[in-house]
Amino acid sequence: MNFFQKIPIFFFSLLYPIKVYGKENIPKGGAVLVSNHFRAIDCGFIARICDKDIKYLAKKEIFKNKLFSKIVRSYGGIPIDRDNPDMKSLLEAIKEIKKGNKLCIFPEGTRNVSGTADLQEIKGGSVIFSVKAKCPIVPIMMLKKAKMFSRTKIIIGKPFELSDYYGKKLSEEDIKALDQIVREKMIEQQNMLKQLSSKGKK
Repeated sequence: MNFFQKIPIFFFSLLYPIKVYGKENIPKGGAVLVSNHFRAIDCGFIARICDKDIKYLAKKEIFKNKLFSKIVRSYGGIPIDRDNPDMKSLLEAIKEIKKGNKLCIFPEGTRNVSGTADLQEIKGGSVIFSVKAKCPIVPIMMLKKAKMFSRTKIIIGKPFELSDYYGKKLSEEDIKALDQIVREKMIEQQNMLKQLSSKGKK
């Protein structure tokens, strides 16, 4: 991320301060980061947490405008059709992970507009990238929807691997089972964050 890209991040950090638990759990090298999702600005939180270039899967619709597409790509956006992912996007994302970059995925598939902070149903994707790139998955959870000038609490769980499936072709049943593992890991971190928050730790 160059100097001019860091300027918006700096002002964003002033408007939306954060408190992070478990930052030491971010591994070196390539990894898939999975997070719950409330607002478009959630990408900014992930970028600040990692302090390095991050790649994001973003719905292809936001890349239709050439100028906006260039901006999104400069911040690590990779276009993908959420209903029918194409091989080009998948290979691009896997290539970035193998290069040592982090790939951020919001496995709920869209923003949580339910009115609660409960984790929504997650969709296959994160496990496929993890298995294909042979890299760990890192669960990241935000306590609730961010509000301006209010500190957003975020927790980063320990990375875990699905190494038993490395090199295997995943069936639909495999993906469903692994998605459930990812969901359980995310909920586990969410519950831990709730406990930390209720204890008033700052």
